[in-house]
Amino acid sequence: MPHRQRLPISARHAFALAFDLAARRDVMQSIVVPLLLWSPWIFAPAVIERAFPALDRSQLLLVTAGGKLLDFLVFVMVTAMLRFRALSVFNTPGAVHPAPALECYARGLRRVPALYLAEALRNIALTIALSMLFVPFLYLGFKLSMVTEIVVLRPSDPARATQRSFHLTEARFERWLEMVAISVFLVVPIWFLMAVGFFAVPGSSLNVWFALGTFLSAAIMPVIQYAWTFFYLRLEEIEPSNEAALPDPAAQVGPAAAWRDRGAQPRLKLVDLRPEPEEKESRDS
Repeated sequence: MPHRQRLPISARHAFALAFDLAARRDVMQSIVVPLLLWSPWIFAPAVIERAFPALDRSQLLLVTAGGKLLDFLVFVMVTAMLRFRALSVFNTPGAVHPAPALECYARGLRRVPALYLAEALRNIALTIALSMLFVPFLYLGFKLSMVTEIVVLRPSDPARATQRSFHLTEARFERWLEMVAISVFLVVPIWFLMAVGFFAVPGSSLNVWFALGTFLSAAIMPVIQYAWTFFYLRLEEIEPSNEAALPDPAAQVGPAAAWRDRGAQPRLKLVDLRPEPEEKESRDS
């Protein structure tokens, strides 16, 4: 590791900001609307299984795979939008409202192809690493943890985003591990309750409990996404090289600054302190 001072970054603060944005400042667009977009694809396999009991296992698996594919596409679109909303309120007073949702969706849609490719390549790399040993999987998961945020917010292609992620995560393993631990702590209890429910209710469908667990996980996902976005923005903020660290000014910082100005404190005004002509003459006399 390079011998240079690393400015502090807090995982707990990132999650505190995320809960504040999702639960206090923007519940409708952060949780309610994304759940409405996800729900049809989450519950589709369970509903189809109940509505068409004659379907064999292969047909049911095909329907489930199709639903998961569409679910993932919606997931990519919504998470891109959430990243832009987090960017719009980063380092702002609590009274500042996030950027308009439709504007964030529009900007997120433009990044969906690159984000989808980055997510696919990262998952493939992690799967290959996991098939070898746990240590390579852990290391690669750590070094690639900022790729999707970089692809959306800088913006950048997956190759340059990977390089940037390797650089930003230098000497941040403990904080990354803390972020992972908090994220897992929020999700694991949901799936534990789903497993208990499946075994406690005789004759219940596994698809129903799986869909319910996915739905509840989707409800908490925006908080986790916001936290990781704030974590990434803080890493960029404290990067020693300011020009290299900040997102692309033309595409990101300008609009974000305009969003942040709404509701912020008024700018300072220049005041002319030169004396008026009459006052000046009286002083001369």
